[in-house]
Amino acid sequence: MSCIIINEMKKEKKGEIRITGGKWKGKKIFFDLSNDLRPTPDRAKETLFNWLGQNLSEMKCLDLFSGTGALGLEAFSRGAKKVTFVEKNKNYLQKIKNVYLEVSVKGNCDFFCAECLNWVKNYKSKTKYDLIFIDPPFNKNLIHDLLNGILEKELLSKNGRIYIEFEKKLDLKIPESLKLKKKKSLGRKSYLLAEITYPSS
Repeated sequence: MSCIIINEMKKEKKGEIRITGGKWKGKKIFFDLSNDLRPTPDRAKETLFNWLGQNLSEMKCLDLFSGTGALGLEAFSRGAKKVTFVEKNKNYLQKIKNVYLEVSVKGNCDFFCAECLNWVKNYKSKTKYDLIFIDPPFNKNLIHDLLNGILEKELLSKNGRIYIEFEKKLDLKIPESLKLKKKKSLGRKSYLLAEITYPSS
């Protein structure tokens, strides 16, 4: 996932991601970081799981723009029933698979090598997600279309939630079908949690 500022990057070892909670707490994941791969820092993850609650038991999660898979793997560690990873870079996706196999061979996990907006537009599964992570590349204006696609395809379960990371300068307007629950800014990034306001069919 992409979320980090320069000062936070200096505090963490380059290319090292740590699972911060759950059964794999302390597990380290190593990546060769690049300009398009900015993992969510520990401080942001702590904020997120304070919002969500520390235990995600029985939840189905969708990790869009997975990158390092940091949030999806964190969700698994914290008890998620199912996690779907969608990442267009096949090397990043393979790394996520490898890390997943290191820690579990029994979990319910899907991996899709695809551009996220196209994946959502072509979604045909009956699976409804309780939590969707969205962390798109900066300055691409993808979030609005992506949210509309998620709502049109009814990917969210009843009371399902969406977590979004985006550049603070972006004046993000969420659709009326989503209710803002939490929002916070750290450095040049903003973090937002919203909840669907109508039951899915």
